[in-house]
Amino acid sequence: MRQIAGIDLSDANNRYLAALLLFSICLLAIYRLVRSPMGRVLIAIRENEERARMLGYDTWAHKLAAVVMSGTMAGAAGAAYGALFGTVGASFAEVPFSILPLLYVLLGGAGTIIGPFVGTLFMFYLRDISSAFTDAHMLVAGVVLILLTLYMRRGIMGFVRERWLKWLP
Repeated sequence: MRQIAGIDLSDANNRYLAALLLFSICLLAIYRLVRSPMGRVLIAIRENEERARMLGYDTWAHKLAAVVMSGTMAGAAGAAYGALFGTVGASFAEVPFSILPLLYVLLGGAGTIIGPFVGTLFMFYLRDISSAFTDAHMLVAGVVLILLTLYMRRGIMGFVRERWLKWLP
């Protein structure tokens, strides 16, 4: 029996709520980070590292902190997966599991907080719906990805932010 803080994770509803809680905590932490002074420095480093360095910021220390925070969230996600599903196999070291998250970020919109989540949902449902019609569902996903990169260079949420929701983080 898998339990965390007395909550039985063998129940599907409890697993869903635990995953939702972890997602919400990480999303809130990222939102707060981006709005903080450190987040603004990280954005400045992304845009022009040399200029940020000339303004007196220790870019190496800020990038190290960003990598540590990223690793912490990735580690929490991996630990949560193991706790929620009871196993983590070696198949997670295969190429698709390292390429797909990058694809989701590009698809949803790099530089947006909610973009990777939207990209993941879009790709998941695109593959699910297209697999009902054809066995070549990855071909459909590839064509849609090419079209999106040609016509929405900043991703789905970047496009939405440019056109309609300027306030979107």
